[in-house]
Amino acid sequence: METTVDEPSWLRTASWIGCPLVGGALGVGVWAIAAWVSGLDAFPFQGVFKVLTKLPQPWATLAAVAGGLVLGLVFAVVWAVERLVVTVSPTRVTLVRGDKTRRIEADLEAVYLDGKELVLRTTDGREIAREKTDLRTSELAPAFAEHGYPWLDEPPVER
Repeated sequence: METTVDEPSWLRTASWIGCPLVGGALGVGVWAIAAWVSGLDAFPFQGVFKVLTKLPQPWATLAAVAGGLVLGLVFAVVWAVERLVVTVSPTRVTLVRGDKTRRIEADLEAVYLDGKELVLRTTDGREIAREKTDLRTSELAPAFAEHGYPWLDEPPVER
């Protein structure tokens, strides 16, 4: 039996839908700001903003929305690749980020969050893993405790 800790499925789905939609909306906002900046008497890089506003309508708005959608989709892809998935079993801890999988089969002395990093320490005091994560203590602690790993609520004091 094993326990997997991951972002909620609604958040993963929302990121694939929401990021491109927000990006598209921001694209329209950037075009509106470009129109405003190009009308000012002086502004740094004003030429770039004037070029954006010279595009004929509706192509300018469509280009702004499409550019925002693409950037939002790129952000969603980066989010998905950077997400950490933790699977805990009595004999192994598996950490998956993107296409990289790390299997840890060691006697652990401590498992804890140090800020936004999941840390696994062996019984001889070595830090065997330190991975950035947005997973919460309330999700990770029960998964590790259920399988007999020593979860610490605070990082241990260094000796």
